[in-house]
Amino acid sequence: MESKEDKFKRLANARVNNAIKQLELIGNLSNSSSYGYSGDEVRKIMSTLNQKVKEVSFKFQESLKKEKFKL
Repeated sequence: MESKEDKFKRLANARVNNAIKQLELIGNLSNSSSYGYSGDEVRKIMSTLNQKVKEVSFKFQESLKKEKFKL
């Protein structure tokens, strides 16, 4: 049976690699010879992505705070 730690590592590796690939694809949209966009659209995309990263970071921080004291 897979341990919680092994499951976390397996899923984290896959999900982070998927997220990186998707971010690279978003980055490809910056090619102005293929796409047209405004500064406002770019700011909205970046703001949304940054907010989601902050939310994920907060979830991990809160989860770590819930650990019980032990020596």
